[in-house]
Amino acid sequence: MYAKKRWSLILFLVSIIFLVSCAKESLPPAALSPSETSPAQVAPAAPSKEASPTKAVSQPPAFESEALEAKALPPEKRLALYGRSTPPLEAIFFNFDSYEIRDDMKARLQKDARILLEHPNWKIQLQGNCDERGSSEYNLALGEKRALMVKRYLMNLGIEARRLTTVSFGEERPLAKGHNEKAWALNRRVDLVVVNK
Repeated sequence: MYAKKRWSLILFLVSIIFLVSCAKESLPPAALSPSETSPAQVAPAAPSKEASPTKAVSQPPAFESEALEAKALPPEKRLALYGRSTPPLEAIFFNFDSYEIRDDMKARLQKDARILLEHPNWKIQLQGNCDERGSSEYNLALGEKRALMVKRYLMNLGIEARRLTTVSFGEERPLAKGHNEKAWALNRRVDLVVVNK
């Protein structure tokens, strides 16, 4: 009896997976999100007299294609661009013992803000990180200051405070394991991580 129920459950699950995969394959090109089509494929939609109201198709988050592109990058370049951020959001790097936004990071923050304005339902966790130098307590405080500085900058660019939370990992989550300036530079950052879709 138990084996029969188990096989019935397995058959049911396989049927569901099959139906879901068939449904995904049969979506019309119009149901694709803008990130899944190239600019050449996108044409302005002409109003149709025959169009009937339909339910909106649940679409995957827009950052999935960027995540695949990020994975295709060489590891060093990917880490220097994204850190542990959710692509297309880029990490913000800092100078030693500083929480001031570097001039070369301001363009990244402006790009991140544009992406967040395009996706008003995304909530972001700003994760402050430090290199291994300094005490754990000092680095936790510095990581928090870095995350708060990025939050303030994004708020000045129009991102609502309710969408941004901060956390400091201090030196506890190094991106690079080395004990030299190259590794330390990668570890001094704030990652922008999407915590909901």
